[in-house]
Amino acid sequence: MTGQNAPELTFWPGSMASRGFIAVLDAAKSGGFPATALSPLTLHELLVSGHDRQWIRAEAEARDVRPAQLDGAASWAPIPYADDLPAPIKQRFDFTSTEVLDLAEAACMDSVLACGAFAAGTVPLDELVTAFAAFCRMAEDRGLRVELEFVPFWGIRDLATAWEIVRRADRPNGTLLLDTWHLLRASDEPQAALALLPDIPKGRVTGLQLADASLSSHSDTLFGEGRFRRFPGDGELGLDTVIRPLLDKGGLLTVGAEVFGEAIDVLSTEEAGIRGAETTRTALARASQ
Repeated sequence: MTGQNAPELTFWPGSMASRGFIAVLDAAKSGGFPATALSPLTLHELLVSGHDRQWIRAEAEARDVRPAQLDGAASWAPIPYADDLPAPIKQRFDFTSTEVLDLAEAACMDSVLACGAFAAGTVPLDELVTAFAAFCRMAEDRGLRVELEFVPFWGIRDLATAWEIVRRADRPNGTLLLDTWHLLRASDEPQAALALLPDIPKGRVTGLQLADASLSSHSDTLFGEGRFRRFPGDGELGLDTVIRPLLDKGGLLTVGAEVFGEAIDVLSTEEAGIRGAETTRTALARASQ
């Protein structure tokens, strides 16, 4: 899909982020992605190891890749994360709202991906609306968009709740990001989410992560099931049911595959970037027909 209104292809590293900053940039370059997402932890570790923001930007510019999205922020919520989260995930989210925005600004990013990593039912909806609006105001001062993502095994479990937070917060820079795996594979009621999509106004869903999967189970837990995500088109989820209405509505700014587990871990850095780009473009083209 090409054209003035086509969303920008963004590389989401998934589990290959563990290979480090340079590998993420190299993968994005190999796939021809103009933009990439990076975690706060990746940027923080670069800065504390002696690299400055000029070096970060120079390495990205040398590969014609723009760090565009900070993945992700949890400290905006009254409870940043649940006590029983694995230590590596806690470490990834262990940054204050100000630190998150400082990191995004240092890398000249466009947006911050926010999620609710607290346990379901532990924060009232009214408090989430107030907190999200406050975080959006902080981000707006930096020229940053905030995209809220629902994650079924954490505190904001469905699209309806995420949209209610964004709608009631009513901030011009507060929008939604959808993940096809979360919506079609991990949700309790995917049909309810699909039915809601047409009611969300244009420009309020600005980000889309693509991942496919088998409909059969590979893990005893939903969180563990996330390690079996596949590239778009390699599974049974019917991604067109999400992609097509978003493309038809318009306002989608970014799209890219996000894959965890063996499907990407067995690939070289170059192969991961190429595979991510090819399958994303194919999925967009198919949904545009």
